[in-house]
Amino acid sequence: MSMSILGIGSGIDLNEVLSQLEAAEKTRLTPIKTQQKAINAKISAFGKLKSALTTFNSATEKLQKADLFQSRQITGSDNYFTAKANSKATLGNYSVKIDQLATANSVASTAINDKTTLLGNADESRTITIEQANGEKLEITLGKDETSLEAIANAINNGKVNDGNSGTGSSSMNAAIVQSGSGSYQLVITSKETGEQNAITAISSTDETLNGLISFDSQDAQTSAMSEVTQAKDAKFSLNGIAVTSASNTVKDVVTGVDITLKAVTETEQNLAIEADNSQAQTAIKEWVDAYNQLQSTMSSLTQFTANDANSAELNSSNGPLVGDATLRNIDQSIRSIFSKGQEGEISVLAQIGINMDSHGTLTIKENELTQALNNQSEAVAALFVGDGKTTGIANEVFAKVSGFIDSEGTIDTVTDGLNSTLKSLEKRYDQVNQSIDQTLDRYRTQFTQLDVLISSLDSMSNYLTTQFEMMKNLK
Repeated sequence: MSMSILGIGSGIDLNEVLSQLEAAEKTRLTPIKTQQKAINAKISAFGKLKSALTTFNSATEKLQKADLFQSRQITGSDNYFTAKANSKATLGNYSVKIDQLATANSVASTAINDKTTLLGNADESRTITIEQANGEKLEITLGKDETSLEAIANAINNGKVNDGNSGTGSSSMNAAIVQSGSGSYQLVITSKETGEQNAITAISSTDETLNGLISFDSQDAQTSAMSEVTQAKDAKFSLNGIAVTSASNTVKDVVTGVDITLKAVTETEQNLAIEADNSQAQTAIKEWVDAYNQLQSTMSSLTQFTANDANSAELNSSNGPLVGDATLRNIDQSIRSIFSKGQEGEISVLAQIGINMDSHGTLTIKENELTQALNNQSEAVAALFVGDGKTTGIANEVFAKVSGFIDSEGTIDTVTDGLNSTLKSLEKRYDQVNQSIDQTLDRYRTQFTQLDVLISSLDSMSNYLTTQFEMMKNLK
């Protein structure tokens, strides 16, 4: 550990003097530190502002979709059918009576006592063909070691269907081995799709031995090795008295924009009601207002100003880092100007749907007025926010404006990049000044050392002369 010996020769506390000089020199760094602190605070503040703007823009984006204002709700009997409606669904009440559900065709082989026993002849390969009423064919090729019930089921499940038009797709059949008793196994083949057109019409094999177990002909049940266990049926129901037939139990667009899934046969007519659902739009508007108010709260905290004490040269510590900032002020004014300018249409301003701005810049909602506007003028409310779906409408204009502030290389990123550049310049300036201070202190330290040596030398000379004078006096 080194120890300074400044002042030992002179008797002067040169270390203390040097410390005071060092403190005085380092005051040159104070303005730079102050600027660095202020810029770092601004960078952080713009980060908070960008976050609040991003949240607000996410809420705004929801209001850009016209479908939001055309939502539908459905009521009906979940015991017999379910329904889904999109924004194009026609409003109204419908009666539904279900006479028959669509079913998939199933055929089963006779029982054998081992699912892994080979059932084919000794040929190296054979083909099994399954035909359907719609003309599709599933053809699978089996080796001589793949003729057990288990192997046949796996091959059917992994097979490719030929649709008759040079097209192929995944297997149109499901095959399973059912254990119908102790040591009793049956192959069950079921069409994947319901309806009469998906019925299995024929099953055959080029292997005559195998054919004796799995052959099927829907037109000649007596000679078929496999028997039908479930008949293929179309769904049959009536809508407002109009008979409808469908191969599937899910019926699309029988009412425009509505998908109905049939679940059970009804004894009597069941009601299906399709009504407007404004709850989603109302929730989205409330979330948007909340996001805007949170943005205003963030802006207020970043621009908070408290006057300085009368005799103080320091900024008040409670002041926001963006007090008087032109960028923030421009962002705030740009958004407010969209609210105030008005849109084309029956409803042109937010106040007409119960949304007003108070003296603090906060949006408030009159629930009753908003609900009434959505119930009675939903299209006009949609036009207020969506406009032409591209450039007009409050939501479209606000989203485009805010995106220009928060996107990559947008206004906030540009300002932040400038601040970071200034920060780097200040860091460089800080290092230069700090180096200059170190050089100045080194110069002081050298001068103090020289002064210490000089005073020590003068003290020694003084002591010598004093001694000589005393000796001369004594001799005399």
